[in-house]
Amino acid sequence: MKVALLFAVLSLLYATDYVASTNQVIPLETFERSEVLTFPHGWKVRGDETAARTIYRIQEENGNRFLHAHAQSQGIQIGMERTFQPKEFPRLCWRWRVTQLPPGGDERHKETNDSAAGIYVIFDSHLFPRIVKYVWSSTLPVGTRVQNPVYWRLKAIVLRSGPSDVGAWHQETVNFYQDYKELFGREPEEVLAIGLLTSSDETKSVAIAGYDDFTLLTSEAPPPAERPPP
Repeated sequence: MKVALLFAVLSLLYATDYVASTNQVIPLETFERSEVLTFPHGWKVRGDETAARTIYRIQEENGNRFLHAHAQSQGIQIGMERTFQPKEFPRLCWRWRVTQLPPGGDERHKETNDSAAGIYVIFDSHLFPRIVKYVWSSTLPVGTRVQNPVYWRLKAIVLRSGPSDVGAWHQETVNFYQDYKELFGREPEEVLAIGLLTSSDETKSVAIAGYDDFTLLTSEAPPPAERPPP
């Protein structure tokens, strides 16, 4: 159950990083402290760690380091534990790039549940958390909201779709606090972790993506300025 169980590993971490509430913009991860061609420092694996270290590696482009993901019929999650109150920091900003979509990926069905890029915000409980996932879908229209076909407390929102934006970096800013309330009909408890997944195991194909610059924002804070294209 690749989509449901990232929290199982994160709940076993021996140290929890608590996010201070003294700033309006808090960088979570830029990947600059990790060496090129290594697995990202401080991230944990759910599943085969050896395989994960071949899927997820730091790369450098024009002096900037980022996380490159290349999954070949694979679907292994990684995550970083960060604990904070979602009402204090309700928004998450990041950059991502997709260079290859898993053909036929459709997040509504278990047999096609692959996304070139996906970001998880994990809430409430280490045992049975509620999860909001943001995906770059191969086929579903932007704005689609999906009940995960495997785990009943995971709901996905399609932010980008199809090949039209492939190859370029895009910055996203989401209000996961508001999305949680709309999706689950209740006030969220703590955020426990941020995860990501590039997957192609269900479609037996290849998915390639990049991730960078994860930042928490208050309601009032403007998003970070977008980097100019290379």
